[in-house]
Amino acid sequence: MVRNGGRAVQLRLKLQYLRVIAKLDETQSVTKAAEHLHVTRAALSKTLAAIEEMLGVQLYVRTATGMAPTPYGMALARHARIILGNITSAEDEIIDLLNEERERVTIGAFFVAMPVLIPQAIAALQASHPRCLFAVREGDMFELIAGLQDGKLDIVVGRVHPRYFRDDVATLALYEERLLAVCRHDHPLADVEHLTWRKAAEYPWVLPPKESPVRSALQTQFAAEGVSGPKIVIEALSIPLTLGLLETASAIGLMPQRVALHAQQRNAIAVLRLELPPLPAPMGIAWLRDRPLAPLAQALVSALKTGSEAPGDHPGYPVSQN
Repeated sequence: MVRNGGRAVQLRLKLQYLRVIAKLDETQSVTKAAEHLHVTRAALSKTLAAIEEMLGVQLYVRTATGMAPTPYGMALARHARIILGNITSAEDEIIDLLNEERERVTIGAFFVAMPVLIPQAIAALQASHPRCLFAVREGDMFELIAGLQDGKLDIVVGRVHPRYFRDDVATLALYEERLLAVCRHDHPLADVEHLTWRKAAEYPWVLPPKESPVRSALQTQFAAEGVSGPKIVIEALSIPLTLGLLETASAIGLMPQRVALHAQQRNAIAVLRLELPPLPAPMGIAWLRDRPLAPLAQALVSALKTGSEAPGDHPGYPVSQN
């Protein structure tokens, strides 16, 4: 309920109202939202006015560039995305169960979790969950968090940096690990014992985007040796693309220790003798607090946790528990 003029008002938000608010929040335009929803601009404006009248608050204000949400609009849009995402997930799960009797979980994965952590966890569940569907969606952390909050993803696996998540997201830290500089195994710098940042800067580097904390820390390392940075920089987050560039462009790339050692064992890369800054956050899992995880998602979280704790060839070190 909300308070309107000192009175408590029972709200009856229709599903169509939530779709309108979600689409307005996405497009920031009445015209574009109306096109997406296959209604006229006048009809959508009328619906928005009806919602605002029911709530007793203004949800959007017109600006020179479109429709800007008020704090009330932002709050309602956030809940609308979650509700609509939950409905879509429920429909998908029921269809899977009806058609194939499958359990389903949708995973948002940051690139560092793709080569080792997630494949190991899925493999561990094959015997206990013989009929299941794992939908894995790769992206950067901002895309994945948006998908989680929209209800399109059940869990996100990646760097659980506190600044990325709001209070409605629960996180579980799994392990911390070093960042390694890597190149192809026959690269001219592969066997250099006392490698300097100045020498490494002579080759192309595959780096995360400028807004990444890792990129900032790495720039500090170059500056310490009086180097502005690599002459050629390729911004990319894809492990397959990085491996391709190491091979074809004599590039140097960055990989978390687990991923790098896994590739080194297959003779795909060599690890350079450079001391890199620590990663800004541990690997971990995130999910919405107010959205209970389905049994398969719960089992996957347990498998990810077990896999991160298991000793072996891909070391990370557990996050200390205080």
